[in-house]
Amino acid sequence: MSCQLTSAIALDCLDQIGGIKTVYVSTDFEYTSFTEGATGISAFTGATGNFYQFEVPKDTATYTSTFTVSQTNGTAFFSQALTLNIQHLSTAKRNQIQLLTYNRASRVIFEDNNGGYWLIGLTRGCTVTAGSTVTGTAPGDAIQYSITLTADEPEMEYQLTSLAAISNAQIIYA
Repeated sequence: MSCQLTSAIALDCLDQIGGIKTVYVSTDFEYTSFTEGATGISAFTGATGNFYQFEVPKDTATYTSTFTVSQTNGTAFFSQALTLNIQHLSTAKRNQIQLLTYNRASRVIFEDNNGGYWLIGLTRGCTVTAGSTVTGTAPGDAIQYSITLTADEPEMEYQLTSLAAISNAQIIYA
């Protein structure tokens, strides 16, 4: 049987923190294959496209992967959801968010607060499944866009050894 466990899982040290540092979104990333080792994907062959950096305020972005398993149907998939907030409303931000919302298959990389890079929507792509524009009531309330990008994938999120793994794809920094 091909789904036999291959190792044990030890209890790690208490040396990590939650949260997301930055997000990179591509609507045109393509590749022919990738190389994955024990620490994640180290390289994509034939990688092309652009990843655009979306800077997020501290302690506002979140990632959740939900496992959906049906013993009856013999299926399993992983719903990957990244929610991020983009502060301050503007026409330029509105236009980019609207283009992203219309897109059917984005790929998303996020860097967590521990320096790890994670790729979601690799095989089937991410789509915007929720979003809002908010201006609060009080002077200290948020003025922001909130976006949720979701992918239903056959495998869990992939860790990248570094951003260099996407090699020939270009990163456009904010």
